[in-house]
Amino acid sequence: MAFTGVTTEQSRGVAVRIEIDSLEGRSGAFAHVYETGELDFNDDRVRLIGPPEISGRVIRKGHQLLLNGRLSAQAQVECDRCLKSIEVPVRTDFSLQYVTAKEYEALHAAELEESDLALAIFDGEFIDVDEIVREQVLLAVPTRTLCREECKGFCPACGVDRNLKECSCQTEGSDPRWAGLKELSEP
Repeated sequence: MAFTGVTTEQSRGVAVRIEIDSLEGRSGAFAHVYETGELDFNDDRVRLIGPPEISGRVIRKGHQLLLNGRLSAQAQVECDRCLKSIEVPVRTDFSLQYVTAKEYEALHAAELEESDLALAIFDGEFIDVDEIVREQVLLAVPTRTLCREECKGFCPACGVDRNLKECSCQTEGSDPRWAGLKELSEP
């Protein structure tokens, strides 16, 4: 950990956090490399296979906190066609803004601008770094992933993996509910 504003504490369910009172002056740098198993990442679609590394800078600007950082990790996802496990690198830069609930209500009383919609609310005491890592990993992992571009996937009729074995199923037929539209398009 790079400065005293980042602490590791398991008792509250938060392993790594930035304590606002520990910031020296108006800003501070932070960095943390997670140990294996230190970060609980419960997601059915994405699994971390290497320890994530996060670093950045926190700047106190009035009642707001600006957090700029970089995250790198190695994740494992499934191919969208054949469900084969694929390793994908996760590297992202991020910029977040935090305000307390009281400050957000004051902003909400005035007219909100588009830039205010990206504000996150925190308790005023600490920022949960674990939650930032979880969020940034999910945002950085592609929503559609293929093991390779020419992946054939599973046969919708018999379920065989077409990358490993050919089947003789006829899957070229169209859905009969679309027959009326097909008739319109034929000359």
